[in-house]
Amino acid sequence: MRKRRRVKIAIAACLLLGGFFIARHLLLPPVPAHRGDGSFRDTSFFFWVLPIRGYSITMPEFDLSQPIEAEYRLASLTDIGKECGVYLAIRDRQWSGETKQIGGQLRFELLDSQGHVVTDVSGRLGEFWWATSGRRSELYQLDKSFFTPRSGEEYRLRLFYTPDPSLVGHKGFVYLRSGGSV
Repeated sequence: MRKRRRVKIAIAACLLLGGFFIARHLLLPPVPAHRGDGSFRDTSFFFWVLPIRGYSITMPEFDLSQPIEAEYRLASLTDIGKECGVYLAIRDRQWSGETKQIGGQLRFELLDSQGHVVTDVSGRLGEFWWATSGRRSELYQLDKSFFTPRSGEEYRLRLFYTPDPSLVGHKGFVYLRSGGSV
């Protein structure tokens, strides 16, 4: 009698677990990776029972004490119903002090395949919002750093960076993120 009950419980547990994995895949399908430069990461997760979709694309790291001009190519960005943001991430640095005084210049220019400007963000580093995420800061402009990706579009993201002396010894990278937060 006990053995039969354990078998029923084991079968029910397997069915529940299998149902959960099927429901998870149906409610939260994987975000397809983009084509082009950078490392793609699907950041989707469940918040309680709510599926939260998201992804990020991380470009190669560079020395923030040196000026840089770079161009990155991106295609097949998935529209998950959330805007995609373009950030300058500063690794291993959380700014507890005043960031408004930091100089240097940053410009992101995102162009579509026709050469039309999708977003153009520029200014002194201290004019950007500095968000802290883990052990890094992410710089963006609230009203300009975001766009809605079109999956069939091919983009060119151009970076123009001039350093501030306070960033000597720090590394940074261009970072795109869509969704992935509650």
